[in-house]
Amino acid sequence: MRSKVSSGYPLVLVFLIVAAGLAGCKSHGPSASSSDPAAPMLAANASAVELYNAHRYTEARAKAETEMLRTTGRDKEVNQLTAGLSAYAMGQPALAEHYLETLTGSSDPAIAGRAEAVLGQIAEKKGNHQYAADLFKRASAHLDGDDAAKAAVRAGSSLAEVGRPTSRAAAATTLRAPSHANSGPYTIQVGAFSTLKAAGTRAREMTPRSEKAGLGTPRIVPDTIHGKPGFTVQVGTFAAKQAAINAKSRLGSGFVVAMD
Repeated sequence: MRSKVSSGYPLVLVFLIVAAGLAGCKSHGPSASSSDPAAPMLAANASAVELYNAHRYTEARAKAETEMLRTTGRDKEVNQLTAGLSAYAMGQPALAEHYLETLTGSSDPAIAGRAEAVLGQIAEKKGNHQYAADLFKRASAHLDGDDAAKAAVRAGSSLAEVGRPTSRAAAATTLRAPSHANSGPYTIQVGAFSTLKAAGTRAREMTPRSEKAGLGTPRIVPDTIHGKPGFTVQVGTFAAKQAAINAKSRLGSGFVVAMD
């Protein structure tokens, strides 16, 4: 599903369900149509997953709901996820929540992560940014690769909205998320990377240490690295440089105090 964080920086969360099992599912936003005239022809006994992948969301949801009644375990969860994703793609967020909320407790991280990511987007649209950030953070921990990194960025974007004015224009200039009670011109930089994936990995690695130090969740910030577009991973915001230095000592060595 393609959406944008508050800065206007494009963010794509990819979910692809495949018939052999759950690897993810490519979801289109709630405005997507219930069918795609360019979709491939399917057999009469096509599964709910196959119907979803063909963008035939109405049929996919109906088939998934039927299959949920006669399947158990992971198969039932895959059908439930397919029903929820189909409902979301059809612009039915309440129904999507109905199906997806219980899946956040799935023992399968791929299922839990995808449910959390879509629920995060629903919460974000409702203006519940703190809850959205929590969901995206959990999704990032459950997902792998680019999906995990992008969910981490989305968590930072949602946190950036917490406590901001209701006007999105007032919050549309930055990805920075306030992860410390103070605010100011200084931050602790814990990494600089040329790719979002690498920055996301670093942010996840630093999260336990940062939270233990009382500095909140690391954030990923679009930046210029050696004259080229890249990303920095930052922790905290501080009004005084000495406060940042003191906080840095709680994180350990190898980090730098920088201008926020």
